[in-house]
Amino acid sequence: MDASVIVLSAVVGLFGVASAVLGFIAETTKLTDNDIVINEGLEECDYPPNSAFVLSLIAVALLAVGQIISSLAAGCCGCCRPLHGASESKRVAGIIAAVLSWIAALVAMAFYLQGAVWNAPFTRPFTWCKILQDGAFRRAALISLAATVLGIMAYIMLRGRAPSATPSTAPEPAAGAANTRPDVPPAAEAVAVPEPVFPEVPRHPVRAYGQPSNPHRHRSPQRQPEAAVEVMMA
Repeated sequence: MDASVIVLSAVVGLFGVASAVLGFIAETTKLTDNDIVINEGLEECDYPPNSAFVLSLIAVALLAVGQIISSLAAGCCGCCRPLHGASESKRVAGIIAAVLSWIAALVAMAFYLQGAVWNAPFTRPFTWCKILQDGAFRRAALISLAATVLGIMAYIMLRGRAPSATPSTAPEPAAGAANTRPDVPPAAEAVAVPEPVFPEVPRHPVRAYGQPSNPHRHRSPQRQPEAAVEVMMA
């Protein structure tokens, strides 16, 4: 895993954990029945200042920042990321995780804002003298943790690269083994073969059978054999 992925996942996780911690603290510091001052003559309820109101607002801001960072790093929940980034299966799973992460984050923010409204320090009419039910901030904290985990998972899946060509499974030759195969030139390269050189042969005119070599040359007359002289010896 790349160092950038680890760093960004740690940053997003830090925002999510901080939001959850503030939610758990707000659960313990929220207003109770004993904290609300009821004025029966004016039919009003006075909600005093408390830390749960501020903590819940900070928790909402931290959770929103973490979600925005993870979504932008993942390419707008996978919609703006090029197709050659992650594989198709991881891309679909990453988009689903990103959508679920935002749904969980919105639910957690709704619980936080509900707690902030019922712990806001101001005076309300007597008919609105209510307190926040137990467990509202706790649920918001747990859901914010789930949203953070889903956001990190979506970022990691959408950040991955598509697998390259399948590596060859043929065994590699040993390092010290001698290469017994002759050097064969690549098929794509043309090998220049020198043309054979033959010695030049003198050419003679072709004559027909029985034709003299030089038809214009006069043949010398044949010498007639002299008649035999008979010598008669007496």
